[in-house]
Amino acid sequence: MGMIGYLKQISNELLEGIIEGKEHITDLIYNNEDQSGSLDIDKAWHAIHFILNESAWEGQYPLINVILGGTELGVDLGYGPARYLTNEEVRDVALSLSNLNENEIKKRFNPEKMKELDIYPSIAWDEQGDLEYVFSYYEEVKKYYIEASGKNSAMLLYIS
Repeated sequence: MGMIGYLKQISNELLEGIIEGKEHITDLIYNNEDQSGSLDIDKAWHAIHFILNESAWEGQYPLINVILGGTELGVDLGYGPARYLTNEEVRDVALSLSNLNENEIKKRFNPEKMKELDIYPSIAWDEQGDLEYVFSYYEEVKKYYIEASGKNSAMLLYIS
């Protein structure tokens, strides 16, 4: 199965409830009845972080927040705790992603460097097939953040 990345748009009120302990994040994440508002980015999460930040784990605001940033919520979900972005942080991410063009992103795809940095899922990264896989998920992430920003939503980030 592996480590699958997820983004989930939530209201600011729901985020406040989670932070204050009135809502349980595990109920929200693992409630199979309501997966609306979630985006499954499969195993492309680490490669997306890499192409945006040109680093395995580090980065600069706001692009570090796209996949691996945010504030930890403290409950370990198996691959670490979920994290959240406020609606303001979501807006900053959406604006930054909107300003990146397709060619710039594709130039950052570097299979050699990705192998060297052990970018998950640590496959033999190749030029064409893997670029298409990662770029298709990157486009989904970009659209998702722009949509969330338009709704003034906060965001949960987690790997399961």
